[in-house]
Amino acid sequence: MDTAILLDGDFTRRLLKRRIGHLPSVPEIEQFCKSALKPEEILLKTHFYDCPPFGEKKTLPVSRKHHDFTATSVHSRAIEFQKSLMENPFFVYRRGHLSFDGWILKESSVKRLLKTPGPLSDEDFDPVLSQKQVDMKIGLDVAKLSIGRRIGRILLATSDADFIPAIHFAKSCKVEVILLSDVAAVRRTKSTLLKAFSSHRIV
Repeated sequence: MDTAILLDGDFTRRLLKRRIGHLPSVPEIEQFCKSALKPEEILLKTHFYDCPPFGEKKTLPVSRKHHDFTATSVHSRAIEFQKSLMENPFFVYRRGHLSFDGWILKESSVKRLLKTPGPLSDEDFDPVLSQKQVDMKIGLDVAKLSIGRRIGRILLATSDADFIPAIHFAKSCKVEVILLSDVAAVRRTKSTLLKAFSSHRIV
């Protein structure tokens, strides 16, 4: 059966980190895709949806100093990952972008403050970064692949209920849409999303 794999990048990295104990490299993600296939499935396309790292300067919440997001090891690793992804012909890279939505108090800091109230520092906060355009592009690709039954099956790695309409559209075109996930993520996935899929595959 002709098959396409669509990977929400952030979800896929977290899934594989639970599986292999570290953030996956692009070759490790490629191997994961191949291992997820059944013998009757012929892989035609693998789409990876991701955002380049946030690379602007923002004002820190306590000290009000400027923080350069490019001057971090997280940014450097993300740039290397993006470069490796774009150079790998196994993947079709679908690019979104990250939006900075402010700062949020870390859970560990909240717990500490509840036990011992005290002053806050910049280290008590994490940036709030949200993906833009990724969901839209996944939904559009599900629809485009389904029209005319260009493929018979879509393996979709996500936990986002926003894709329910796209999944229903694909199924109306007689295309199976199978959730790629693990036990931990399935337990947290909304029941409405699980029911929308044709089935789910634990990987």
